[in-house]
Amino acid sequence: MSKQTLLGMLGVVAMYCCTFSAVANQLGADIGQKLMLDIRYFCADGTPADNCRTPVTRLPEPLAKVIQRHNIGGVILFAENIQSVEQVRSLIEQLQTAAAAAGLPPLLIAVDQEGGRVARLPVTATSAFSGNMAIGATYEKHQTHYATAVNTAIAQQLNAVGINVNFAPAVDVNVNPLNPVINVRSYSESPEVVAQLSQAAVSALQSNGIISAMKHFPGHGDTHVDSHTGLPVVEHSRDVVERVDLYPFAMAIAAGDQAAPGMIMTAHIQYPALDNSVFTSVNGEATIVPATLSRRILTGLLREELKYQGVVVTDALDMAGISAYLTPKDALLHTFYAGADIALMPMPLRNANAIAEFDEMLAHINSAISANDKSAVSGVPTSKQMRQSAQRIERLKQCFLQQVSIASSATIEMPKFSRLAEQLAQASLTLVVGDPQFTLAKREALMLIMPDEARCQAQTDALVSREYQVLGCISLANQVVKSTLDDLIASADAVMIGDISPSHSLAEMGGMDDLIVWQNRIDKNEQLAWTNYALAAATKENKTRIFVALRAPYVIEQFAEYVDLAIVTYDYRVLQTEAGRPGGIVFDVIAEFLQGDIRAPGTLPVTLAPAKSPE
Repeated sequence: MSKQTLLGMLGVVAMYCCTFSAVANQLGADIGQKLMLDIRYFCADGTPADNCRTPVTRLPEPLAKVIQRHNIGGVILFAENIQSVEQVRSLIEQLQTAAAAAGLPPLLIAVDQEGGRVARLPVTATSAFSGNMAIGATYEKHQTHYATAVNTAIAQQLNAVGINVNFAPAVDVNVNPLNPVINVRSYSESPEVVAQLSQAAVSALQSNGIISAMKHFPGHGDTHVDSHTGLPVVEHSRDVVERVDLYPFAMAIAAGDQAAPGMIMTAHIQYPALDNSVFTSVNGEATIVPATLSRRILTGLLREELKYQGVVVTDALDMAGISAYLTPKDALLHTFYAGADIALMPMPLRNANAIAEFDEMLAHINSAISANDKSAVSGVPTSKQMRQSAQRIERLKQCFLQQVSIASSATIEMPKFSRLAEQLAQASLTLVVGDPQFTLAKREALMLIMPDEARCQAQTDALVSREYQVLGCISLANQVVKSTLDDLIASADAVMIGDISPSHSLAEMGGMDDLIVWQNRIDKNEQLAWTNYALAAATKENKTRIFVALRAPYVIEQFAEYVDLAIVTYDYRVLQTEAGRPGGIVFDVIAEFLQGDIRAPGTLPVTLAPAKSPE
């Protein structure tokens, strides 16, 4: 869909621009348009904010009033907000109705729908596409085909429910095998490949009316700390930053038209080569300013050097990379001064007390900026800067937001792309170790070792449906009984081990609200120790040894010398089958490969180091 077509469809643009400009408190209106709220949970009964876990599936009146009172510009939805296609469409209509009733512009309704593990729409209603690194594995043979096809499908699915912003694609160049939060969310370790695939993704989303937000500027690919839980630092020289980290962003901006993203999301990462200035954190320590708070990076580099004219949105401000260092009001002032247009999730609004604190915070922000207009204060924006920023948001909305239908929808047809999801899983399957023509005879009995019970069932069912004999499956999420493991290995002809490395990140789970679950994850070192033990036992017993990297391929480095076959799927998600059992495309593809029905045509998008001896 062209920009002109979108402008033509937005019949409310002129009306809302006039209404918006007539707001008595222009600064207050501008501040509100620059906020994107998290409405994941809300407790009307006064439950303390930290304990509130009641999902917002219908818009509570207090939150509707917040939107209207503060001229809020957008919201972000999480999986908890999305129970079904009809329900989320209704929620979005309630949100847009609340904005329209106050004479406000349509809301930006955002979601993280990258594909792969970072996806918020229910997989039962959509299509479970493998993520970016799987697409990267297809690049050598298929170029940008899957980046375009998958993101076109995602755009159509988002359109079906009324979501208009996708915080995707992640264009981080994953050059660090220890990266805990990006890894398979990256297309490749090659800046050129990332640039090509990300431009195709952006074009596919935006030509279908979905605003794309490239992330995470200036690049999150060489970090070993998750910015949800700490403040990473990238020690690259300026030359390396330009050749690697910035390259996909610079190429997309230079490409213009639909390849230039409507939004770019900032990273809570220190880049001393770009800005080595310091600020004083809440604990009194001098800290190098992260990109989200850096005027040198967001204004000097992104705006002035790279000539980006779109909207800059922060990553979530509740992440520890920001919230551990600044109060919410100081974080807002600093990031607005730095040049961010939209502050994402400035503070959680979980109950009435939180709303009161939010009201007070915005009053403080308004006063600080108004005072700064009279007497300049370092780190505080002017009302003129806020107006210019709000105008960028207005232009983006005029270009992309269609008039929202307030009438209740009938049953909504969510387009599904099951065949495309299957084709991507097959095209990305990558052989790392072993004979390309490897097959496993059905007469050979298998025993499986999987990360958890759900994947045990999914892989077992996929193999049994193809008439393989599966003696049993050991779940590494449970307490492993050594004698049982030994007996299964001794009885089997082949041992197949599936591994998910690294462990889930907070971004995949949903965000900081999942911190406790994240902290209680299965111990990865213990799982790898059992993998070492099983491979040693299988080698001693002269069994066929099959290793499947269900996530990032780097884990194969530890075991390559001790397996007969190693393949990578880049995807490990389990879906519920019609029979109510765990299943999934990726497990079917593994079984198809072992049977010889398909080969592994994918190419590794990253480099693996020589294998290491098991401990």
